[in-house]
Amino acid sequence: MTAALLLLALAPVVQQAQTQPQPATTQQEDEVYDLGEVLVTAPTPRGVALGGQEPIASFDSTQLQAFGASSIGELVTLLESQTRSARGGSPVFLVNGRRISGFQEIRGLPPEAIDRFDILPEETALSYGYRADQRVVNIVLKANFRSLTTQVEYGAPTQGGRSSTEIENNVLRIEGGTRWSFDLNHERDSAIFESERDIDRSLSGAPFDLIGNVTGSPQGAEIDPALSALAGGVVTVAAVPTNAAAGGVTLQDFTQGAGVQRNGDASAWRTLTPQREQIELSGTLKRDLNERVGATVSVNLEDLDSESYLGLPGVSLNLDADNPFSPFGTDVLVHRYVDQPEALKRESDTRTANVATVLDGYIGDWRWTATGGYDRVETESRTGRGVDAAALQALPDANSATANPFGDIGGAVTAIPFDTAKSVAGTLNTELVFTGSPFSLPAGDVRTTITGGYRRLTLDSESTRSGLFTERSLSRNLGNVQANVDVPLFQRDEENPSLLGDLRANFNVAYQEVSDFGGLPTVGGGVNWSPIDPLNFNVSYTDEKNAPSVQQLNDPTELTPNTPVFDFRTGETVDVIRITGGDPNLEAEHKRTLKLGLNYTPWTSVDFRLNAAYTRTEIDDSIASFPTITADLEAALPERFVRDADGNLLSIDARALNYEKIERQEVQWGFNFSRPFGQPTPQAEQGQQRGPGGPGARGPGGRPGGGTMITFGGPGGGGGGPGGGRRRGGSGAQPGQGVFNLSVTHIMRIQDEVTIRDGLEPLDLLDGDSIVSSGGQPRNELQLQAGAFKNGFGAFLNANWRESTRVFGDLAGSPDLEFSDRTTVNLFTFADLGSRTSLVERFPFLKGSRVGFGVTNLFDSRTEVTSSDGTKPLNYQEDYLEPVGRAFRINFRKIFY
Repeated sequence: MTAALLLLALAPVVQQAQTQPQPATTQQEDEVYDLGEVLVTAPTPRGVALGGQEPIASFDSTQLQAFGASSIGELVTLLESQTRSARGGSPVFLVNGRRISGFQEIRGLPPEAIDRFDILPEETALSYGYRADQRVVNIVLKANFRSLTTQVEYGAPTQGGRSSTEIENNVLRIEGGTRWSFDLNHERDSAIFESERDIDRSLSGAPFDLIGNVTGSPQGAEIDPALSALAGGVVTVAAVPTNAAAGGVTLQDFTQGAGVQRNGDASAWRTLTPQREQIELSGTLKRDLNERVGATVSVNLEDLDSESYLGLPGVSLNLDADNPFSPFGTDVLVHRYVDQPEALKRESDTRTANVATVLDGYIGDWRWTATGGYDRVETESRTGRGVDAAALQALPDANSATANPFGDIGGAVTAIPFDTAKSVAGTLNTELVFTGSPFSLPAGDVRTTITGGYRRLTLDSESTRSGLFTERSLSRNLGNVQANVDVPLFQRDEENPSLLGDLRANFNVAYQEVSDFGGLPTVGGGVNWSPIDPLNFNVSYTDEKNAPSVQQLNDPTELTPNTPVFDFRTGETVDVIRITGGDPNLEAEHKRTLKLGLNYTPWTSVDFRLNAAYTRTEIDDSIASFPTITADLEAALPERFVRDADGNLLSIDARALNYEKIERQEVQWGFNFSRPFGQPTPQAEQGQQRGPGGPGARGPGGRPGGGTMITFGGPGGGGGGPGGGRRRGGSGAQPGQGVFNLSVTHIMRIQDEVTIRDGLEPLDLLDGDSIVSSGGQPRNELQLQAGAFKNGFGAFLNANWRESTRVFGDLAGSPDLEFSDRTTVNLFTFADLGSRTSLVERFPFLKGSRVGFGVTNLFDSRTEVTSSDGTKPLNYQEDYLEPVGRAFRINFRKIFY
């Protein structure tokens, strides 16, 4: 499939290159002077990143239009498959080849302000004092730009049940070395309830209902031999008849519901997605203090509220045989939902404040960057625990003639006080980075990056669980130093050609002193080799130790009731109490990563880039979130699971933990291709013919411009670093032409094994084992992105495919689960109304405006989960896994320049 797409996309370009007509011969050629060979060195492109690495992908301002993004934040989201590192780290962001105070500094800027967008490999991060597990995104902004951008967007699923509104506003000014921006955004999503989707709870096993069900005591025993005789068989469960609320119900009334369990009344009070509202305010100021020093200050404030409902509280009441409302000759259990949804409500509020600064400049030829910042994150939550069942049980125990257990019991119920949790996390960080060349070798300059930093982390948390108050406080001081040296061994140039091409070696060491974990070293190195101009190979290895985060150690403990999980032991979906929070016993992890990479740009006239990387990762004592429930996991961690005497699962301790070992191998490869299409305007064609080097063009001194050889590159070239210039890319589109982008990324996993504890067999996540609720790890994933833009109209398509997986039940009688493959397609189309001259003349307000329409999950694709016993567990139903499904969005955007 990928090869076919590649051939189809490139065929017209290759044919065009082969049949490109040569400029017509004119009489002026008789006047051309023979100057011999002239070497013209092009200047380094503005904003090129350090490190000498060739970009994995590069987009110019014309190509970026085909994405239809409204902001840099949205653009980065669309390019997630290319910015994601196989090593697991989030991307590092640069602006004009320099460090920034944080992504919040540029997140709201319009893509129109971008001159070039480069995605570089992980090795580039070392040149900026970062770790080598993060790809680098270098955003080159236009030298002068000003805009006021506002956008209003509305979205909703085609199934209904939810609405999303978003308002984004940005002001931006760029004047040379000065840049300032301001953002104000608001977003709101309403909730989706189970009653608004096709959720079947008949297999949930819970006997609760608003009207009620009766079972034997203990549950599972025969209710009453007399009822069994009337029904013609042993009855262990019976639905309460609707006339029981009025009293005077007889045994005969229960025969119609004998053997029937009524379910589903609580779906209207269970949210599949919570209601959420977010407000964000941010601002950035950057300016040059003098000719050699620049400064940046950014501030970000954010408030996020969410609200969800966990269903109705259920109670099981003991009803004695001598109770005046009981028609039974034996004691039974009455299972009821109490109509008090507020008693199981979850509310959370997260407030974030951030201030960050950057100072950068030069001392001689050395670049220095000083960063500092403070983050404060305050989180509060309230979780309902249900109702006081003991107080409610007192009513039937009193055998009162007015306390009907089948009637309205809501007014007699008291809600249990909510569990609460609060945490305040603070992070103070400072860092100083020096980058330069201490000396030169015959093959070029040795580049060095030296980093030193200090961080202080604090986390204060308190929680109240079942009336028990707990308070914890943890602080951590971290000091770190890091050195990276990039050594040129061989260099390819015109005067001193090297049979080995360009060859550079890299060495890096780091040491982090953590106050509560001691010293954590990191050692790494690599080789970057370009045997010929368009081809680049790189090899890198990193050995590092990492401490768990303060949040993983000290987050407040929270209990979430009524959490549905699939119990592999019983093959049923059950509602349990899920315990989350920090674990103070976590240990540091030891990670080793080997990467082999390749980048290939075969044609100078075609914007086509091929990249591939093999990654092998081994982690000892890996810090991970608690996985899904499997039989293997429960055998390895029995203390994390609580069951009653009958084997029913009651609660799960889902706090973070250390795995004994993780081993992964994968290959990630793909390509990026772009080409212009359509005919340029006559003015563009004329300008192209009369440009430098064209017929009749004249060089310096009035001499004709023909016969000149131009080469790009300089000392230390290779990969587009300082002095480098063989960087390819750019759409090459002329005015009047459109541009087409295509990128494909394929991930093939060779190995993914997890050993939970020492002495246990590893779990093979590619062959029947799982540590997440969404199934096993797919062996193959494919992402395809295509976009086109011309004359103000554009469309962008994003398609993702995941291979099917299977999870084995492992225990005798436990069912296997099959997870189907899934293809999701997202499509966004847009029209630049401001480019329609006649329309703008009639409606001047439309100048600079754009309207867009998009559909996510275009074909309403769902993961289908089937059990080997023929049932479909509740939490694997399609609407439960994907409650939103296909959704549309429409937006109106206006930009004032």
